[in-house]
Amino acid sequence: MVCTFEYMILGLNTFKYNMGNWFKKAGKTIKKSADKAADKVKDTTNTVAKETTNAANTVAKETTKVANTVAKTTTNIYTDSKKAVVKTTNVVAKNTEEAAKQGLDVASDTWKEGSSQVIEFSKDGLEAIEDAAEATVDWLDENACYIGLNMALTTGCVAYFTPKPAPADPGTVTSTTISATMLGAIASVGQKVAIMVVSKEVGKLLADGIFLIPGVKGKCDKELLTRVLTNVIAKSNPIYTTAALSTPAGVGLFVGSVVSPIVATLICEGVVPNGFSKLDD
Repeated sequence: MVCTFEYMILGLNTFKYNMGNWFKKAGKTIKKSADKAADKVKDTTNTVAKETTNAANTVAKETTKVANTVAKTTTNIYTDSKKAVVKTTNVVAKNTEEAAKQGLDVASDTWKEGSSQVIEFSKDGLEAIEDAAEATVDWLDENACYIGLNMALTTGCVAYFTPKPAPADPGTVTSTTISATMLGAIASVGQKVAIMVVSKEVGKLLADGIFLIPGVKGKCDKELLTRVLTNVIAKSNPIYTTAALSTPAGVGLFVGSVVSPIVATLICEGVVPNGFSKLDD
């Protein structure tokens, strides 16, 4: 009986020992499984993170590529003389078409030479003016801006720069003042130098009149416009410019053919002929 009891005790101890070993092994197995699962999750997380990062980098690179492409295209339009000439020629054509509707003499030599002068300016490229066209959002798009503004500018040219029979008419006053200023300078210093002498004065007179035209005021900075128009006078062919601005009728044609396209481009796209935004010292 005693032996049987001792065997039972021994059997229980053996069972406890075996169970303890089993639990230890089970624990190790569970731990290994848990560690493997954790490693798997970690690996998966790292893979997802890498893939997400790679995807984000790819998107960023593609976005940058597109942005750079747009920037390069825009820059090329401004700096590439051939593209600048094509662009300006198209603007001049639209301007001339609208001016004809307003009764301006677009078949005259003065008009044709003025249009050629604008295209000549663009051969050095176009200069982008930061924030110059921020108010253009009022227009539906660039083309709508040109259509609407060309109409406004040519109408305004007739109203504010073309002489009328009435001596007090705004167009008569402005065109007569500009022509008298030019004639006075020619008499004092000669035709070739007269442009440099009166460029700032005439540039201001032009800017004052242009700012009266609906669609211009509030769309560009007047100081910038004055600088640009001063350069238009100073950098134009002196023989042509002095001849055109020496008569009130010539003033109207000069403004219509030379000034209008440049103002339209400034307002609609924020660009001007290269170097025209600053005055030489």
